[in-house]
Amino acid sequence: MQKRFWLPCIAAYFFSIPFYAIVPNLDMVDTPTAVTLPRATYDVSFWAYNDGGILSKAAIGLHDNIYLGVSFDVEKAIGNKPARMNIPGVVAKVKFTDGWQQFPILIAMGYDSFYTGSEGKQQSDNPFDRVIYGPYAVITKPLFMLGLEQHFHVGVRVPMQPVYEPRNTAMFFAFDFPIGIFVPMVEVERIFFDASRLDKTLVNIGFRFNLFENLALELNFMLAKNATANRMLVIEYMSAF
Repeated sequence: MQKRFWLPCIAAYFFSIPFYAIVPNLDMVDTPTAVTLPRATYDVSFWAYNDGGILSKAAIGLHDNIYLGVSFDVEKAIGNKPARMNIPGVVAKVKFTDGWQQFPILIAMGYDSFYTGSEGKQQSDNPFDRVIYGPYAVITKPLFMLGLEQHFHVGVRVPMQPVYEPRNTAMFFAFDFPIGIFVPMVEVERIFFDASRLDKTLVNIGFRFNLFENLALELNFMLAKNATANRMLVIEYMSAF
């Protein structure tokens, strides 16, 4: 009897929410967007990934088109294995334009953390359980299908910290499809400019839930050929001063 009561309530909660366009995320599964924080707004997020690793980020909107923050990563923070803290990194993004009314397109550059470590130099046994930092350039383009607003993201990034390897410069593509509070995400990353390394490409999927006005929860999966999937749980909180 209780199940019959709760199921309609849960369904009513999800489907009574209007299908409005949601502002795209600051980050997708493992790639950035061209979206910035509004001025005097702060964003705090915690990323739990394979083998007990935890990555935390905090950023402040200095301007509607600029934000600056820091990132801390601790491998094996949860569990019985010895924890290892990596060098903290900078988180920054500058948006140059929101495009034009006839052609809305966001263009930005920044510096951020990513999970795909330098080949052969990652500290963890799992090549996904390694955080690196580097600059990137990204374009976000709103799309409109089925009466809803979607967002397409494309960019390129260069790993700089802890090891600079120009050969690991790679492109990424991402797509999100907001449906009320639910935001499915798909991305293809680590597309190297070398056809012989296509087997290193990652195909990631994510599911974001904007539970409240300022709180979001994500469940993400990073997938690669002949590799164990990396599962990530993300909690993000955003507010204003």
